[in-house]
Amino acid sequence: MRKQRLGELLQKTGLVDEIQLRAALGFHAKWGVPLGQVVVDMRFCTAQQVLELLAGQLQLPVVDLDAEPLEPSLVDVLPVETAEACRVIPLRVEGPRGSVLVVAAAAPAPPTALDEVARVAGKMRVVALVATDAAVSRAIDRLYYPHLMGAQRPVEPIPLPEADEHLPLVTDRAEYLALGRIVPSSVSATKLEPGGLPMLMPLVMEVPAHARVTEPEMPRVEVAPKAPASKAEPEPEPEVWVYGWGAQATEELLKLLEDEDLWARVASTEDVKKASERTVVLTPLQSVESVKRHGIRAQLLVAGRAHDRDRALAMGAHVFLSGPLRTDALIREVRARVEAGGAPLRQAS
Repeated sequence: MRKQRLGELLQKTGLVDEIQLRAALGFHAKWGVPLGQVVVDMRFCTAQQVLELLAGQLQLPVVDLDAEPLEPSLVDVLPVETAEACRVIPLRVEGPRGSVLVVAAAAPAPPTALDEVARVAGKMRVVALVATDAAVSRAIDRLYYPHLMGAQRPVEPIPLPEADEHLPLVTDRAEYLALGRIVPSSVSATKLEPGGLPMLMPLVMEVPAHARVTEPEMPRVEVAPKAPASKAEPEPEPEVWVYGWGAQATEELLKLLEDEDLWARVASTEDVKKASERTVVLTPLQSVESVKRHGIRAQLLVAGRAHDRDRALAMGAHVFLSGPLRTDALIREVRARVEAGGAPLRQAS
């Protein structure tokens, strides 16, 4: 029995009509975008409807990856490069002696991709559940890149416009009244200071004699003039600036560096711009990318996803750290850069 194609299934189940299917197939043939993605992008149906249809076609169960707990130890079973290339996420190990790996795969899951997963993971068999490609991407971030969760591109300050030099200055009472009746009408023109500002009348009149408090006159004490305050010396730069991470990752990184006797501080954008060539800046790629154009002298230890490596090195990263971020590798690279102290740089992953 011939296996029905996705287009036939979409039309048979009423998710698209003939005209919509022709339009989607034309886009698919011209640009090579998977048909299931095309009909979702064109809003003919939802991603969940296409996923359930593909799961029925492949005879595989659907998994809600966003609600599925992920096991951090599985990053040692399936490397991030394979997970990203094959669009799968490892869920659990089953079977005798852990010979079966259960994964969630972006539908449709090609058999060659699952064969590659089995080969790299060293498993006799791979059992696949299906999920949307977007859900697989989110799960890869959660499992392999938890240190990048919450990292955001810095917001550049917006300069305020210069004051208009032709803005008229308010110099008399009439202009004050025109600007929201700042001066009450009871104030006469004689109650104005030479510059045009109204003089404030006391809230109460002269205090009656019987209500005055008489205090004994205190002897006059000559006070020696204070010596001019000496300028505080600027605090030296820390060994490591931690810049642009999420709140939880920032806290964990600072504690890790402190435990390793490395002096670290949280950096602002201005700190990163002014840092010397001896200072190490530990940052995610998406946070430092927009600041790099200002010209950074510091040594950049940039963390990112595996496919970001070339982009980071092209941007000028001295060291690229790909997920999952190992604490031993991180400390090793930080120490190497701190001890280098501006020596010729090297590229490392």
